[in-house]
Amino acid sequence: MSYSVRITALYHYPIKSLPGLKVDRLRLDAAGAIDDRRWMLVNAKGRFVSQRDMPHLARFGVEATTNGYRITAPDGDRCELARTVAAQQPTAVTVWKDTLDGWEVSTELSDLFSAKLGQPLRLVYVGDQPQRRIPDPAALDHERVGFADGYPLLLCNQTSLDELNQRAGVAFDMRRFRPNLVVEGLPMDRELELGRLELAEGHLDLLKPCERCSIPAVDQDVGSYQRDMADALKAHSRFNGKTIFGVNAVARGVAELRVGDEARLQD
Repeated sequence: MSYSVRITALYHYPIKSLPGLKVDRLRLDAAGAIDDRRWMLVNAKGRFVSQRDMPHLARFGVEATTNGYRITAPDGDRCELARTVAAQQPTAVTVWKDTLDGWEVSTELSDLFSAKLGQPLRLVYVGDQPQRRIPDPAALDHERVGFADGYPLLLCNQTSLDELNQRAGVAFDMRRFRPNLVVEGLPMDRELELGRLELAEGHLDLLKPCERCSIPAVDQDVGSYQRDMADALKAHSRFNGKTIFGVNAVARGVAELRVGDEARLQD
């Protein structure tokens, strides 16, 4: 069976675990959406930090500028993030089990985050050629992922969110699940059965349902963890015995995704 699908929203997240940008189109490369999770914050040991342990990261602002992004702290202090990074020595950074090279963007930005978050932090860039392989036997040799948890794209189904909210009696905002693309036209949870989403140009292969951590329980407007939302998700968003929402994907033969694009999900 196949389903007609339409892309209704697109997002990218320049800095891992900071707010994303809702856009009309996403340009793609071998590591997913360009500028998506290509920067991240690391602690003094070089390990990534996220909303799992710092939910107040959600309170920072991220705006696109001509040359990069403007970062605004909760108290209004601002700093510019340029897309280009001056040549310097890399430093070892860790994302889950992967250790790879990262390049500190600027001491000014690192100092801003350190001061606002109360511990030594550095903002690092993944480099022009992301090094991490996708942890999936279906991934191709040339496919990579930046600083995202494991896969270059995350797809969420609007019907699944609507049904989750109805069953749980809550109001999850799609932003809590941090998707790259949101689609309509699928029955509830059909995306979790995987398959191939055929576009006019190329396709997306849906590779693995996304097991959820604590981040969907973070209120993205105030940056606080909400236990009741965590309990609601655990109780009402189960698949194969795990707390699941959304599906990890890779794009193949796709240069750009646009809001309004029509597609067909093939079994």
